[in-house]
Amino acid sequence: MKTKIILIIAAVLAAVLCLFLERSCSRASSLESQVRDLQVQLAHSQVPIKTDTIRDSIVVTTVRVVEVDKTDYKKQLADRQLIKDLQIKLSDVTAENRSLREMAGKVALHGADSDSVISYHDRWADFDFNRKSRVLDYKVRDSVVTYIDRIPKHKFLWWRWGTKGYKVSHVNFNPNAEVKFESFIMVNK
Repeated sequence: MKTKIILIIAAVLAAVLCLFLERSCSRASSLESQVRDLQVQLAHSQVPIKTDTIRDSIVVTTVRVVEVDKTDYKKQLADRQLIKDLQIKLSDVTAENRSLREMAGKVALHGADSDSVISYHDRWADFDFNRKSRVLDYKVRDSVVTYIDRIPKHKFLWWRWGTKGYKVSHVNFNPNAEVKFESFIMVNK
């Protein structure tokens, strides 16, 4: 009789344990799909840009990296036509960086008579306006350096281990240019 009761209790406990595990697994997969959806939404949105100035005039912009799964990237984020035009296999893409830069400034033009060429030249831009032909020739240059930093998950004294995320920093040497939008998407395999 005692053996039957022990077997019944063991069977009930096993059934409860199986039910608990099944619900936990379904909840975990539900939460995992929610996280993936939020990562895709974050990749579609504009991540806030942090700006800083170093050496008194060099602007540095920093943005956090958004990490998404390869399947989500392929289905929802990849610009398939552009990747195809670049002759890159979609499966070979490991990261994508999107940015929008704007250049603006005031120009003091030089030139006296109406048949002359009005021109402006500096390190970042060249403008030549021919009044007679009404043609403006221009060249605008920019110099940007990009660094990708790993953010460690754990720190103790001088040891760092694990990866919490990544940070992208752009150093723009052109004082007339400003980064307006930045998005860096890392594709996880």
